[in-house]
Amino acid sequence: MKSTLKLLIIILLLTSISCSTQINAPNKDYTALVNPMIGTDWNGHTFPGVTLPNGMVQLSPDTKTRTWNNCSGYHYADKSILGFSHTHYSGTGEGGGSDILFMPTTGTINFDSGEDFNIYEDDYTSAASMDRENEEIDTHDAYGSKFSHKNETASPGYYSVILDDYKVKVELTTTKRVGFHKYTFPKSKEANVILDLVSGNSDLPDSLFVSVDGSEVSGYRAASGALDGEKTIYFVAKFSKPIATYGIAINDSIRKDKKSAKADNLKAYFRFETKKDEAVLLKVAISSVSIQGARKNLEVELPGWDFEEIRKEAKKSWNSEFSKIKIEGGTNDQQVVFYTALYHSLIHPNINMDVDRQYRSTNGKIYTADNFDNYTTFSLWDTFRAEHPLQTIINPDRTNQFIRTFLERYEHAVNMPIMEFSGNEAATMIGYHSLPVVADAYVKGIRDYDVKKAFVAMKQLADAERDGKDYYLQYGYIPYDLKGQSVSRTLEYSFDDWCVSRLALDFNEHDYHYYSQRGQFYHNLFDKETNFMRPKSSEYIWFVDFDPMEVSNRYTEANAYQYTPSVFQDVEGLIKLMGGDELFKKWLDNNFTTEMDMSKMHLPDVTGLIGQYAHGNEPSHHVAYLYNYVGVAWKTQERIRQILTTLYTENPDGISGNEDAGQMSAWYVLSAMGFYSVTPGMDYYVIGSPLFDRVTIHLENGKKCEIIAKNNSLENMYIQSVTLNGKSYSKSYLKHSDIVNGAKIVFEMGKEPNKEWARVKEDRPYSLKYESAPMPKLETTGNIFLDSTLISFSCDTKNSVIHYSLDGTEPNESSAVYTGSFSVNKSRVLKAKCFVESMNPGYTITQILKKAKLNPAVNKTGLKLGLNYVYKEGFASKVADLDKYPVKNTGIIKSFNLDAIKDARAFGYHYSGFINVPADGLYSFLLEANDGAILYIDNELLINNDGGHQSQALIGKIGLKKGYHSIKLDYFQMGRAKKLLVKWENKQFDMQEIPAKVLFH
Repeated sequence: MKSTLKLLIIILLLTSISCSTQINAPNKDYTALVNPMIGTDWNGHTFPGVTLPNGMVQLSPDTKTRTWNNCSGYHYADKSILGFSHTHYSGTGEGGGSDILFMPTTGTINFDSGEDFNIYEDDYTSAASMDRENEEIDTHDAYGSKFSHKNETASPGYYSVILDDYKVKVELTTTKRVGFHKYTFPKSKEANVILDLVSGNSDLPDSLFVSVDGSEVSGYRAASGALDGEKTIYFVAKFSKPIATYGIAINDSIRKDKKSAKADNLKAYFRFETKKDEAVLLKVAISSVSIQGARKNLEVELPGWDFEEIRKEAKKSWNSEFSKIKIEGGTNDQQVVFYTALYHSLIHPNINMDVDRQYRSTNGKIYTADNFDNYTTFSLWDTFRAEHPLQTIINPDRTNQFIRTFLERYEHAVNMPIMEFSGNEAATMIGYHSLPVVADAYVKGIRDYDVKKAFVAMKQLADAERDGKDYYLQYGYIPYDLKGQSVSRTLEYSFDDWCVSRLALDFNEHDYHYYSQRGQFYHNLFDKETNFMRPKSSEYIWFVDFDPMEVSNRYTEANAYQYTPSVFQDVEGLIKLMGGDELFKKWLDNNFTTEMDMSKMHLPDVTGLIGQYAHGNEPSHHVAYLYNYVGVAWKTQERIRQILTTLYTENPDGISGNEDAGQMSAWYVLSAMGFYSVTPGMDYYVIGSPLFDRVTIHLENGKKCEIIAKNNSLENMYIQSVTLNGKSYSKSYLKHSDIVNGAKIVFEMGKEPNKEWARVKEDRPYSLKYESAPMPKLETTGNIFLDSTLISFSCDTKNSVIHYSLDGTEPNESSAVYTGSFSVNKSRVLKAKCFVESMNPGYTITQILKKAKLNPAVNKTGLKLGLNYVYKEGFASKVADLDKYPVKNTGIIKSFNLDAIKDARAFGYHYSGFINVPADGLYSFLLEANDGAILYIDNELLINNDGGHQSQALIGKIGLKKGYHSIKLDYFQMGRAKKLLVKWENKQFDMQEIPAKVLFH
């Protein structure tokens, strides 16, 4: 029976080897075409160390951890290495990770990392690194070491470097959950390994613990940061030889009497006696659950000490992933860029559970993953665009696991992820972009999860009250005077709502109409006079000093040129708003040819510029493909080739912006294959210009998709004709079903554009049409008023009827009919809706009309000029976080200013006192802050500008009597650019900074 069974197994294995196009081990070493150094210079923010596909460990060198250029812990321009830590993010725009740092040294023990040697003025900008090749640094009084790129090697699953100060060769490899170090020492009686638990990227340690037992070291690092949130990383480390001596340092003071310690400043050293070229091996397992979980990970994944075997297994794992896409043609450099991009696109998300399947959810509780694999690191504002659509092609089962993870968050932590890192919801960016990931998978038939639960979870997240959603639902847009990044938030919320409608179409007709209407909210910020998405106030007035080139707080890391096309769900609707095909073509041309005035950019993220197009930041990523929607696909082909060949290179500075957890690289992978997902949530990809002669995608279902570009070259970028499975194909998009069912797509390429190909409307990409009556447009003479306000409505659609109510009830066709302007002299809740025959009713707008009362002045005598202040230091992500830090200083200050702070520290102020109001009246206050601030007048919350963000100005109105009124302002800065400005105005004077002469204590 056993012999028969063995024979059957052999037959099955041989059959699978002969039939499979993907699962068999690849013969080609694709890792030779991967250069992890790409993106480590300039502002790519990648790391060169080792990880496995979607692995939990990212073991990599840290060169510094406190500047913007080192969000990944490493920057190519740096001259010294601090050590090797076990968690890193690939390309994020905020620092995080760099947990559990080990560093081999020789000689005297030193617990200063020497990080300051690597900090330069341009580390807080995206400027290209200064030429530091010949600069000398002194690491004598630090454990960090100088190194040279000449002695540095990086490839998937293997990294090595020589530490010049110690003559130690460091080699790294890894399993999914265990980092493996190999330190080759010179002959020494003082061969040391430093453990620095304080060191971490852009965070502050809360609690650190270490315990030594024989050759095993265990402990944890609990810290708080902007990206990671409040995290705890547990670890168990084992050395390959007995520790000769060791010491634990509390506040850098060595305590040799301790076998374990807990503190907020904790380090240790471990000393060995080594022969010449003797290798000391170190295995470090991590866990987000417990020390015991880390120990299990170590015992199961890496029980032995064969470094070369683990290195080979790591290479095998990567080659298995790379073999899913085989490319032929192109230059060697282009192939290196492609496979490195594929490598970067497979680093995140990360598995986040132990070998026993236990994990810690974002609610802080521990669970067991019974029917799914738990992941984390969902940088969704970035990755919904290309990273996740790419995974639907090459890793559909992994996509199911991602969505099952989303649903776990819904079950245990209220909502699916927004921006999750290290198992913590960071919510650092706008939008709700787990919704397009689910919608995209669903429409593509990837549904191995509870789809009904997914639909309910999508609705719950779409309706979550955060970041201006209440204003969005009230106005149909977010007013710029009430919430920052108002235009970007409106556009992205609208797209996310449309994503809900994609599932609602199958589950609930009422929800389908409701979320489809919200998917049309982009209309409300389109200004036909300028042809841009333009900020609008809470009083329905366009932002006056509008400059579409200025990068401002009304957009997210972008300007109006870059955000206006962010109508993924309805490109045809946007074309119509702009006046039709010809005007849209002209608008796109201007986008690529209007030179950027760099004085208006204000942000390091806006890079990779072609005119106003900014490839270094995500909002522009789909724009070059929009020419296809107006029948000039050849212009898309031209621009895509330009981006592929000029904004990506094989050099360390070869990524033109933050890598952003795989998004920049996934854009390249898809575009180099010849297509891109303009609208996640639609089941097609828009065609660009294939870069390689042949691409073969080996699919999970055992089929393969072939993409062949005949007569292809650098000059021959234009598509002449296309065949799909041997038949002529005239459309400028490809169906997902064709790709995954094993299509053969052949492009005939040429030097001159074929302007007729995909020109007619039937051959262009399309949007799903949803028609309902538009929202009424409202004008008032003030939502907050002293006497009365004048109400006027209009509607863009002919034959529309506007019904309204003043008591907060939902208007219907029996409600009052608007016939002309009218006055309101009391506080009211105004609601209005458009009705058009044969159309679905429009969305109801709501306006709170408030008749202001004048707050009485307080009777105060003996007041002196200036405000009281309380100063604190410490990292905060919201004003309330300042409460946990001790008072650093108190005193009197003339006005709201930050002049005393000269560096990039994290700090906060509490200001309090009185403001002398010159006359009775309605006053507008403006609060501009970077990062967060909250303003109170007469103990009333007037402006909530809280949270970590770039400089943004918000406005609040209040009625005040002449005289003294209490004023309080709380402010915090997370540690970089700082700004605080408070202004006011009324009928007697224009908006101006509050003068010191009216501030008292």
